[in-house]
Order: sequence, then structure tokens, then C-alpha cells
Amino acid sequence: MEEILDGLVFRLATIKHDFPPDSPSLRFWHFELSENDRAHAERMGQPARLSVFDSERTTVAQARAIWGVEKESAAFGLRVPEIRAVHVSGLEPLRVVRDPLEPPLAEMSGAEGHCGIEGLARRPGEPKALYRELRVRLADLSFRFADETP
Repeated sequence: MEEILDGLVFRLATIKHDFPPDSPSLRFWHFELSENDRAHAERMGQPARLSVFDSERTTVAQARAIWGVEKESAAFGLRVPEIRAVHVSGLEPLRVVRDPLEPPLAEMSGAEGHCGIEGLARRPGEPKALYRELRVRLADLSFRFADETP
């Protein structure tokens, strides 16, 4: 799997009435691995990855179309070197890797930019607090990302 060392990735977050668009709670909540992230990993026989998109290969509009997002959503950007620099004692460093989508999504415009952040899946016996700290750090590094064409 190709590891990404530089650049900018973003993640879509559905805006809910209890989480205003600029709410730190929305940002924190959305850096939790989803059931789709876990199911994709199991089907592919790979580590669970937080689904993100490479901003140089995918626009926010394309990502919304790929996921079929019709509700109001926000994109949160993260700089890859900052993701890689996040370290919580006792846990492996985070990695950003290319993560090809499965057909039919793989044929959609912008799909080639799909990536994943590895290192957020808690292993049995490890304290939940360590992973919460990882998500908080990612949320603190994230910023509201505008939809710009690559």
C-alpha cells in the first residue's frame, strides 16, 4: 500500500442539528472509525482506515457524490505531515495510505483520491482513552476545508 508523506487530505462530516458546523464536537466525533470503515477493512483484509480523500485528486463535490451525501456536510482538512507527527505513548504512529475503492465506486470521478488513515483502530485490551486522545489531536489539527478543484 502506497504511503502518503505530504499533502492535504479531507474528511466529510454530516452536519447534525446537535453539532453546529464549527463545533469542536462535530470535528472530534467525525474522526471516529465508522462502521463502513471497519467493514471495508474486513472485506479487503487490511487494517481499519479512517476514510479521507487526497485534495489533489478529489474535490469535496466529488467526495460527496462518491458517498452519496445529500445532507448538509462539511469537509475537514488535515495536513499529512501533521497527521504523521501525532504520537500517543504506547501506540503506533498514524499513517496515511492510498486506499482504492471497490467497484462501482472505483469508477466514479475523483475515486482515485481515496485514502485512509491507519492507526485509529483500538486493539483488544488497549485503553479507550489513548484512542480518544488520538481523535482529539486530529480534531485539533483539522480545519474547515473549502471545496476547491484540484
